[in-house]
Amino acid sequence: MRPVILALLVALGAAPALAQAPAPRTPASEFWFDPTQLPSFTGTVERYLTNPRGQTDALLFREGAQVVFPPDIAEVVRQVAPVGRPIVVWGIRARSAPVITMLAFAPNGDATPGVVDQFYWRLAGRSATNEAGRLAVHGTVKVPFYAPQGEVAGAVLEDGTVVTLPPGASASFQELLRPGAQLFAEGRGVAGESGRAVAAERIGGSADALRPVPPAAEPRQR
Repeated sequence: MRPVILALLVALGAAPALAQAPAPRTPASEFWFDPTQLPSFTGTVERYLTNPRGQTDALLFREGAQVVFPPDIAEVVRQVAPVGRPIVVWGIRARSAPVITMLAFAPNGDATPGVVDQFYWRLAGRSATNEAGRLAVHGTVKVPFYAPQGEVAGAVLEDGTVVTLPPGASASFQELLRPGAQLFAEGRGVAGESGRAVAAERIGGSADALRPVPPAAEPRQR
């Protein structure tokens, strides 16, 4: 399994997919590798998740796991698996959290899978654009919101609202990001038909107890 995954990493490249327009999925038959050799994960789509830039870049399985994919294939993924329908995802699961980076997908195991031709690490998807409006949200935490590598990166509320935090900031707010916690957040983001998401600048357990969110931590030297 490991040689296949390593080869796929080289083939796809580590750069995030940044295209904004919907892209047609690439049939697996056009690739030299068989994506179905990768680990597969089957679940029912409970909802699609929007990031603070207004892009759909993840889905939540009814069974609990989150699946991350490039925003430019979101419409194709929605067509393959509308909310309430099953989807088979081939990809890589983070070691420490139930989050899967999608590399191929299909409505069932008998269908020809579409292949994601670039890794998506959500490098910019946790922040808002300069044009984003101010938002204040609150609700009950359904599940933590994860970065593809497994880091807790915020929370998904029961109504599907996504609250994101900068890299390294979640450690100071662990009690607020647990399922069942009450979470209030303010920051910049989006609210529309595709969902609601805010890049939090202040969060707390009530509107009167908001704390500032520290900026992104400096990358660790390896």
